[in-house]
Amino acid sequence: MAKIAYAWEFGAGLGHVGAFLPMARALRERGHDVSWIVADVAATARLLTKENFTWLQAPRHAEVPREGPPLTYADILLRFGYANADGLLGLVVAWRELLRLSGAQLVMADHAPSALLAARTLDLPVVLFSSGFCVPPRRHPLPNMRPWNPLTQERLHAIDNLALTSINAVLGRFGKAPLQGVGELFDVAEDTLLGFPELDHYAERGPARYWGNLPDAGVGGKPIWPELPGKRLFAYLRRECRHHEAALAALKELGQPTVVFFPDAPAATLAHFAAPHLAFSGAPLDLDATAAQADVAITYASLSTTTRFLLAGKPVLLLPFHLEQYLMARRVEEMGAGLLCDPEKPADDLPQKLRHVLFDPSFAANAAAFAAKYAAFPQAAVIDNLARRAEEILATGASQ
Repeated sequence: MAKIAYAWEFGAGLGHVGAFLPMARALRERGHDVSWIVADVAATARLLTKENFTWLQAPRHAEVPREGPPLTYADILLRFGYANADGLLGLVVAWRELLRLSGAQLVMADHAPSALLAARTLDLPVVLFSSGFCVPPRRHPLPNMRPWNPLTQERLHAIDNLALTSINAVLGRFGKAPLQGVGELFDVAEDTLLGFPELDHYAERGPARYWGNLPDAGVGGKPIWPELPGKRLFAYLRRECRHHEAALAALKELGQPTVVFFPDAPAATLAHFAAPHLAFSGAPLDLDATAAQADVAITYASLSTTTRFLLAGKPVLLLPFHLEQYLMARRVEEMGAGLLCDPEKPADDLPQKLRHVLFDPSFAANAAAFAAKYAAFPQAAVIDNLARRAEEILATGASQ
């Protein structure tokens, strides 16, 4: 039996923990002890309370504003402790102690760069458990995440080098060799990219190994659709979505049988948009069952939920509210399997986009083509492959 720590630093909601839960179950069934260090303890409690897992709060650094939006992955790091070596040292020391407390022999890191750095100082092997957004291409400097806004190489190098200075100062504190670029932080024992190349946030990544999508955690209830004729729509909304009210207004006007998962929805919002054809749920739903029964989904472009519907051959309308989701939505739109609503623009065209995705057969055809391409890619096999790879690394003791 080995002790394995799941490390999650950036993000919120159910997507991260929900994606790892099937993996954690499989590792436990194989005799391993899995501990959880998580960014969002409230979301974790929703899913793990009945699973007999325990969890600890991950170290967090309050966001420090920088001019303009994030331009590269290093620019994101600079906003969360990497602009200052002392701030980063505080994060790394906290992660080191949590990993020691867990007794971890292997770290499975889900968007947890500071955990990667801490594991490096402890010579612990790491398996990345992340989407493409969380694992930037190994380039120095790291690429521009907003290619529609070109940046000079000088600007990219300046951003990278500022974060790299803090990283190397912390590594030096623990007697470890410096990195030549921020991207080297992700040189670990196993570079796992969850998902599929069509949905990689970095379209220009080049050759990479994609492990596919994991099965749904299966902790939600079955959807209860309004007993009305028409096409079935599913919406997964959050208050952070700038256009969530515009989406609800469009769904109310459309009149099709709809299930809306809206955790923590304001009571006033539920009352305002109440209608016989809209069924609201505050509890998680079984996404596999929901995707099988729905005709179209509206999501905020989270990787897990969006991929689930595409693998079921269902097109999507996407309401991203931050950069990771926006990049994902752009890839779906490029596939022709959905449309995105730009969070920085008014939602005047949202009703038309919803109707377009729902009634234009080309979107369903492109989603079905994606599903057919990966129909022989059993998601249950992804867990077995990852578990075997983790055990191989544990057996060899390799840290990189």
